[in-house]
Amino acid sequence: MSLFSCKKQACVFLLVCVVSSVFVECSRYTKDVSHSCIGEFCVAKSAFDEPCMDYRKVTKNIERDIDNEEEEDHDFIDYPKEGLFRWDPVEIGHKRELELEADKFYSMITRAMEPPIFEIPGFLSDEECDGIIDRTRKQGLFNSDVHVDPDAREQEKKIKRLIGHADSPAGNFLVWDDNRDGVISKDELKSFAAESKFLYMSDEEVDEMIEKMELTEFDDGIVTIEEFKTLRTAAMEKYFLEMKKTHPKHRDRYSQQTWLPQRGNYDKLLRQIRQRVANLTKLPMSIIKGGEHLQVVHYNINGHYHAHYDSQSNVQFPQYKCCHQNLDKLPECRLCRYITILYYLNQPEIGGETAFVAADVDDFNETEFRKREKGDHYNLSKFCHQATLVIPPKRGTAIMWYNHHLSASGWLGDLDWKTLHGGCDILKGEKWLANNWLTAPNEGEKHIRSNYYIKELEELHDDSVY
Repeated sequence: MSLFSCKKQACVFLLVCVVSSVFVECSRYTKDVSHSCIGEFCVAKSAFDEPCMDYRKVTKNIERDIDNEEEEDHDFIDYPKEGLFRWDPVEIGHKRELELEADKFYSMITRAMEPPIFEIPGFLSDEECDGIIDRTRKQGLFNSDVHVDPDAREQEKKIKRLIGHADSPAGNFLVWDDNRDGVISKDELKSFAAESKFLYMSDEEVDEMIEKMELTEFDDGIVTIEEFKTLRTAAMEKYFLEMKKTHPKHRDRYSQQTWLPQRGNYDKLLRQIRQRVANLTKLPMSIIKGGEHLQVVHYNINGHYHAHYDSQSNVQFPQYKCCHQNLDKLPECRLCRYITILYYLNQPEIGGETAFVAADVDDFNETEFRKREKGDHYNLSKFCHQATLVIPPKRGTAIMWYNHHLSASGWLGDLDWKTLHGGCDILKGEKWLANNWLTAPNEGEKHIRSNYYIKELEELHDDSVY
């Protein structure tokens, strides 16, 4: 850019701020959404107020984006110059009224401070919820579970053939005999599985295990010290581990999913939602369009997803670049999901809450938490309602949170360890939800385009040829 251009822009900027003072205090922020201020980079009245936005201009952009996508000047869209925008949560219960579409306001309510978690009721309409579910059904779903032995029966046979005691504490009678009465009961078997393997078995599952494994020592319901000599504890321990890995109720994740592209001219409904997301997050379309496809997830009875992180630490994995900038390097890359926006597409009859197990926990230490010394609180089938924040599913509601801190320069910082979250069990009915992950770059890679955004530009260019 020439010196003349810079001086010219500075003059224009100064003139804009002077003119804007006639209408409203020259500010990048304003609580009053009944009008718009002019100019975007003036001094803020308050650090948590809403950024200025001319909604007449936004409405025009929405119409062009939805109806004339191919006419958009994509080369003009660029990453922000001053880092990533981030809403200040202010305080729990703080409510903002945001005009995300012309003359249409949405409430954004703070549900947690650390990390900042916001609830936006009615973010999606019934038509949009149904539209996403219908598109998903047509496209088809696949199981979300991974790394499961495809031949469970063969694995069962292998376990059954194991003989002798385990080399671990499971081979010690006293480890099982909690009350020191000289016998091991079925309840003590359940306690051992819970305390040593974080596997929470029902009475029916214990009986099923005894039958399948032909553990005749439990024929009368208890195992004596003498009977323990022949008890195949090595096989039992292996059974616990396999059950935790493969059983729908006990494995970390039990659901089905698919991915819906939101890019280009692919789908007007999805692009309409994407524009609303841009207005909500105050991020430029280069960031929005650089995000991943919309992930749609379906849960049936017992469906759940135990506590996990949506993104990954750049401090723990400094050797890896962000996946959205290096899709050809999968899986040797790092997830860089700055924001998660979760949409509830329906309302299950019972269950299906989203639980944040570390939200607003003072001095949370993820390393200590991982030791599970106070129970396996990753397990939301067991500990859902002991989480510090539990948000019940309600059709059309969106939950938004920041997975990363910001760096000193305002770009993607390290993972926020308090974003640990998951989906609680579906006890009655079914649950449909969608995850909208907005990726963002680190300071050193902010010049590198997202591969998703590049793909969109390529497809739009190819479409324009025909």
